[in-house]
This record gives sequence, C-alpha cells and structure tokens, in this order.
Amino acid sequence: MRRYTILLLVIAMLMPLCADAQRRKSRKAVKKPVVVEDPRIQQMLVSTQKIVFIDSMVVNKANFIRHIPLSADAGLLEQNDSLGQFTNELKDHRLTTYFDKKDSTYHIAQCDYIGNTWTTPTRVEGISDASANFPFLMADGTTLYFAQKGANSIGGYDLFVTRYDSDTGSFLRAENLGMPFSSTANDYLYAIDEANNLGYFVTDRRQPEGKVCIYVFIPNETRKIYTSEAYSDEQLRSLARIDHIADSWGDKKQLQEAQARFKKAKTQTSSLKPQATSLTTLDNLRHQAETLEKALQLARNYYARANKSERQALRMEILNSEKELEALQLEIRKEEKKQNRILYKDNN
Repeated sequence: MRRYTILLLVIAMLMPLCADAQRRKSRKAVKKPVVVEDPRIQQMLVSTQKIVFIDSMVVNKANFIRHIPLSADAGLLEQNDSLGQFTNELKDHRLTTYFDKKDSTYHIAQCDYIGNTWTTPTRVEGISDASANFPFLMADGTTLYFAQKGANSIGGYDLFVTRYDSDTGSFLRAENLGMPFSSTANDYLYAIDEANNLGYFVTDRRQPEGKVCIYVFIPNETRKIYTSEAYSDEQLRSLARIDHIADSWGDKKQLQEAQARFKKAKTQTSSLKPQATSLTTLDNLRHQAETLEKALQLARNYYARANKSERQALRMEILNSEKELEALQLEIRKEEKKQNRILYKDNN
C-alpha cells in the first residue's frame, strides 16, 4: 500500500514536468502561418495613381455624405445609414441602393422622373451580381462610379467605374479604380465635383468601428501614375495607403487654390442646407403617396370579390384613404411649386 502511494506521488510530481516538456515541444513544432499576399495587390501597386490630396476628415460612417459639399451642378448625394442614393443635377434620374432579400445582396436600381412621378426602380443592368452600393453618376450621364465587394475586389468594398453603352442599353463591365482608391479595407464612395474641380473619396482604412475618412483630392484630367523605378516598394505602398497626404503635395500654388475652392464649397453648401431638406421632404411625400396608392389598389381588388359584410367594412376605409391620397397629392403640388421657385431664384 505504501508503494502504491509513493508511486502515485512520483507520477503526480512527474506529470507537470512531462506536460511542460510537451508544451515546449509543441511550441517548437508550431510554425507561424505564411501570409500570402493577393497577387493583384502588387499589380495595382505598380499602377498607383498620382493624386494630390488636399484635405481629409474623419466622420461617422452612418452619415458621412452630409460632410461632402457637393455642388448642385454635380447632383445630390443622400444616405440612409448603410445605403447610398444619387439624383442627377436635373433631378430627373436617380440611382438607389436596395437590399434584395432573395440573394441577401445590395444592388443598385435606377428610375426616372416622368409626369410628376418617379418610375418604378429597376435594377441596373451590366453590373455584376456582387454587392454594390453608393452610386455616383457623372454629369455626362454615362460614367458611373460605385463601391462593390466580391471576386473583383481586394478587400471589402473596392471602388469601380463603368460607362453606359447606348447601343446595348446597359453599362459595360466595371473596372476597379485601383490604388490609392481601392484597398484591403472598405472603400465606399468616389465622387467628382466638376464645377469646383474637386474629388471626394471615402474609406474606413485605419479607422475605428463606425468611423470613415473622407479624402478631398484634385481630379486628374488624364491618368497619372507614380514611376515605380523612382520609388522603393515601401514608398509606393505608403503612397497607395495614403499614409500622409502631404506626401502627395507638389505645386504649392495648385494646392492652395484647391484648398480655397474646398473652403468655398463648404460655405456654399451650408447655405443650401434648407433646400436639401426641402427636397427630402418632397421625396418623402411622394413615397407616402405611392405607398398609399398601392394599398388602395389592393383594397379595391379585394373589394371586387368580397362578400357583403366585408364590403361594408372596406368601404369607409377606402373612402378615407382616397381623401388622404388627395390631400397628399395637393401637398406634393405645393412642395413642387416651392422647389421650382427656389431653383428659379438660384439660377437667376
């Protein structure tokens, strides 16, 4: 019995030593996983665009668009938390992001303002099935920028450009904008304000949860890239990541003029905030009217095949809804006249 006890004690003493030796052996055996960089990153790196960034600002992701002082000539950008919407400068064409429950993916739809109402939104043809968001259409009505994540992106969302083909009635295959605009983080928006000769791009690289950085830059008339032979790999990577916007500065006069335009744009946009709010009010009224019209149509269809007691219950609801719709339509006409007066005043 004494031997059994001693044996147990010896085993108990040896077990920690064995376990420690085993841990040391395991530590020696474990190798750090080799991280293989996406080969497309190196391809993009050597084609990094030479862009002059004049300013940057960190803002909340949920409402970053409100901090972009886009001129009226460039159109209207709007945001509903994670969804983006763009209306052109003529306010007769709109691109809207929506979530499709069928494939659990964000898509971009377009509609037109015809006969004092917006047509039913239809999905934009020519853009791949990967999740897309935050559209921006240039004033030419042809060049479309948007964010997308999927097989053709190197991170989360990358920035893409496509052009409308009038012959086929759809957009061409989209191309990745490349660096410094696309990255392994999420890059959400690319917009050009031709009137002020300024560009805006939004990313969450190096930002905490819920924040994004808006970079303001000078758009190039033609594509310019850094000469890879003149920079080391790390220097190129730093420029592609936009580690320091000052690294992109060259012509001091060009920089100061652009910064002055940006300052003026922010001032002008602040003075137009009431107009933007009014436009949103008009859109909300139209949406309410459209929703009520659909509900009324469903009620009328049901009324046609309902029995006597069901018709009695529906009759007053239909009549009250028709009166409410008439009131909404009257309010819409008043708001439209108000907007027309504002636009006329701004243009004269």
